[in-house]
Amino acid sequence: MARPTCAIDDTSGCLNNTATSTFTTTTSPADADGSGNSLNATDLTGTAGWQSGKTVTIDGATITLPEFGTGAYDNMLASGQTVTLPDSGVVNTGAAVVFLAFATGAPVTNATGTITYAKNNCLDPNGVPSDQSYDLSAVPDWLSGPSSAASITLVHENHSDDTQTSPSSGPKVYAISVPLTCPGSVISSVSLPQLTNGVQAGRPALHILGLGVRPTTATGSGSSARHWVGTWASVQDTGKVQSSDGSTAAVDSQTLRIPAHVSIGTDSGSGVRVHLSNAMGATPVTFDAASVALQDTTAAGATAAAAPATLTFDGSPSVTIPAGGDATSDPVTLTVEQQATVLVSLQVRGMAPAMPGHSVARTPVWVSDHADRTSDTDATHYTQTTYTGLPYLSGIDVTTSTSNPAGSLVLYGDQSVNGGTASADGRHHLSDAITDALADDPHGDASVRYGVLNAGADSNSLLPQITSSTSPFGVLNPLDRDVLTQGNVRTVLVSTGATDLLNCTGNAYTCATEVEDGLASLDIRLSGYSTDDSQLSINQQPVTQNSDITVYLATIAPFTAAHPGTATQEAAREEVNTYLLDNYPGQIIDFAAAVSTDGNATSSTVKAADLSDGNPSAAYYADLAGRYVDDIDAGALIYPPN
Repeated sequence: MARPTCAIDDTSGCLNNTATSTFTTTTSPADADGSGNSLNATDLTGTAGWQSGKTVTIDGATITLPEFGTGAYDNMLASGQTVTLPDSGVVNTGAAVVFLAFATGAPVTNATGTITYAKNNCLDPNGVPSDQSYDLSAVPDWLSGPSSAASITLVHENHSDDTQTSPSSGPKVYAISVPLTCPGSVISSVSLPQLTNGVQAGRPALHILGLGVRPTTATGSGSSARHWVGTWASVQDTGKVQSSDGSTAAVDSQTLRIPAHVSIGTDSGSGVRVHLSNAMGATPVTFDAASVALQDTTAAGATAAAAPATLTFDGSPSVTIPAGGDATSDPVTLTVEQQATVLVSLQVRGMAPAMPGHSVARTPVWVSDHADRTSDTDATHYTQTTYTGLPYLSGIDVTTSTSNPAGSLVLYGDQSVNGGTASADGRHHLSDAITDALADDPHGDASVRYGVLNAGADSNSLLPQITSSTSPFGVLNPLDRDVLTQGNVRTVLVSTGATDLLNCTGNAYTCATEVEDGLASLDIRLSGYSTDDSQLSINQQPVTQNSDITVYLATIAPFTAAHPGTATQEAAREEVNTYLLDNYPGQIIDFAAAVSTDGNATSSTVKAADLSDGNPSAAYYADLAGRYVDDIDAGALIYPPN
């Protein structure tokens, strides 16, 4: 019997289950788990802003949603359906396929499918077509799965007995990305895993609301061809940016002006685009106007050097981003030098009682009166806020050479990368220190040759689940959103595990092993992604050359007086560092040795010169950056970056 087939922008022919319902005094027919339970459609369409039958952009991929709450089928129970990608009208080439999905009954296993490339695409070096398998077994259960990885967490669960509850964990929908082994090749179809075409209580099932392809950072063709690279980034780790007094920051029809200290500058094309995110938001947000400008180097603050360039989104001056979503601006022309400060201005429509963003940004943010001030050059109508976090702005890309494009280095981690004790001027994070060290490197040419992006977060959920799958394994957030969506990632420096150790209450061996296994899984997961530049042409046909992302692992620096560890946690830290040094030669950046009193990875204290009131100082981050550059210069690493 032939499996159902449908198009990626109209999946109606593949839908076979009703998982959403409306609730008033009765519940419309729906059954997501075999027990008559379902998602509340109003939470999706009203509260979160996921409009029925429309598109939503999640983790860079535009996905067409089904109709919710009508009583008709509204999701694909994975049972071997084939989703085709038309030749036009949809994104059919990219870096990853992103699925909006959730499991019921329990997490699924053996959820493997196939991505089929179009004729004469994704050839191996012998010219043989090379389709790829993938695995969605990482998709969590809608109720018991982690909230930290969810794209959206709903408030209500509807039941077939005409009742409605609000589970403490909340029903969740996840975005999971599958890396393409041939980024940039045309995809003809995606075959879903063949699991089950019906739901039964207690039996695992995989529900897919939709899927889309995340584009590569190469856009256009011919004279309009551009290649983009990330120059600045900030990850969302809170749904409520706070002020210094602990209150939730809010705006009402005001304009935010946010500074971003970039790394690499624009090429001769002088192109800039901006990424906005509502990933941690619970409701939609609309920006009525947006702009970008260089900061005046003399006046500094919220003063622009010249009239800001107006940003548009698909040609419109305004953009609405639903909960869990993101948006990328159209390109504008703006010459940006390396290490410059860019000002991004956003006018928020109406009242925003809470703003998602980066919780500990150490960056000033200005806010205007109740008006659109995005086009203002001077700072007359702006006042510096007391925000401790940075709302909405998630990234800035610049154009790079199309013939020899630059890549980016992403710093992924917790305490050291996040820089919660850095100077509060937005210019002294680890990413800034590495950028400065590259520019000042006596072995270099004073240029910053690649983007340096900060993906640090205050979180102890950065280590992924362990897997032994041989298929490209789907990647959940925050890893996908914070790292793999960044502009032209070629290298990832992982510096995490300290927070996990400080939260571990087991013995030293158990605590160390959990972190070691997590770091090993991160290495496997990240290195399974190909870079945007991983193809070459043979006889004018795209051929994969398996140019995978390079992964560096940092040893864990000693705990500080501000974040002290127990003797057991310190023993675990030393065990982790020994494991890294023994098992990953050529991939290690020895951050611990760079800042420790004794200059080695197992020293238990940070040298006094790198501390201020028990916290890491600017000298601490400079020493970490210096160690990175020294290791690169000395050829101590197997793979050179970018």
